[in-house]
Amino acid sequence: MTTDTNLPENDADLILARSIGDAITEGRTFSELGDDLVELLVDHKNQEIHDYQQSHARTEVIWSAIQAQTSTRVLPLYQRSSTIAWVAAAVVLIAAFIGFYWISLGPVPELIAQSDSTIQTISLEDGTEVTLRPYSQIYMLTADKDERTYTLEGEAFFDVVSDPNRPFSVSSGEGTVTVLGTRFNLSNWGNKTSVFLEEGSVRFSAKDQEVLLKPGERAVFGNGGMSEPEMVSEAVYTDWISNTIIFDGSSPEDVVAEIGQHYNITINIDTLKDRSTIDGTLRLDSITQTLDDLGLVLGGSFRETTENKYTFISQE
Repeated sequence: MTTDTNLPENDADLILARSIGDAITEGRTFSELGDDLVELLVDHKNQEIHDYQQSHARTEVIWSAIQAQTSTRVLPLYQRSSTIAWVAAAVVLIAAFIGFYWISLGPVPELIAQSDSTIQTISLEDGTEVTLRPYSQIYMLTADKDERTYTLEGEAFFDVVSDPNRPFSVSSGEGTVTVLGTRFNLSNWGNKTSVFLEEGSVRFSAKDQEVLLKPGERAVFGNGGMSEPEMVSEAVYTDWISNTIIFDGSSPEDVVAEIGQHYNITINIDTLKDRSTIDGTLRLDSITQTLDDLGLVLGGSFRETTENKYTFISQE
C-alpha cells in the first residue's frame, strides 16, 4: 500500500516525519524518538545556543527566527492529516537545524581596528601594515597557516608582507583583492569599489568578473560591471594619506563622495548646474575649510542643513 504521495508506508523519511509530528503534537521531546540524526541535530542546536550566547548578542535574534519556523509554521503542518504536510513539516524542521549548522561554520568577522576622524596605521598579525582613512573599519575573517582574509569598510592603503604559502585577500563592497605581497589602495565609497596597485600584482574580482593589475594600474567595479585596468597617477589614489585630495578630471559626484567618506558626512549637490570635471588640489584640514574651498571651485557655497548633512547653494 502507498500513500497519496506515492511514497510506500515503510519509507524511512515518511516514518521519521510522522514520528516528529506525533512528538510535537503530544508534547514529547525529540530524544524520545530514538533517531540518531534527530538527536545529533538537537545536540548540535543546544551546543550552538550555548556557545553563541557566550560571545554573540545576536544569538537571541537568530534563534527566535528559527523557533518561529518550528513553532508557528511547522506545528500546524504536522497537525494536518495530509502526508504531504507531514513530509513538508519534517523538511522545514530539519532544514532549520542544518541551515543554522552551515551558518555557524562560516567565519565571524572580528573588528581589528577602526579610525574615527583621523588616519590610523596598524600592523596585522603577519606584519602587514594597513593605513585606514578616517571613518574606516577593517575586520579579520581568517588568519591561519593557510590564508589571511579580511574585510574593509571605507578606504585603506595596504603594505602586505609576502608569504607564498599564505595568500592575502581583502573584500570591500562587492569586490575582493587577492595578493601574495604587494602595496595597494582599496576604497569602497560612491557606490563603487576601486583598487589602485602601487607595487607587486593583485587579482581584483567581483561577481564572476576579474582583472589582473600591474603596478600603476587601477580598476573599478560599479553598476554591476568591471572596468579594464588603466594607468593612473599614483598621487590621485594615495593623496589622502597626506591629508589632501588631488583631482585629475574628476566628476563633481566623485569629489563630494570622496569628501563625504573622509569626513563621514553627506553632501547634496542636486542644485549644481555645471557638471564639468575638476582638476586641482584640496587640503583636508577641516570640514569647514574643505567645503569652503570646494564651494569656490563650484561657484557657490555649502550650508549645513542638519547634523552632518550639507547642501550646495549656487551663487547665481
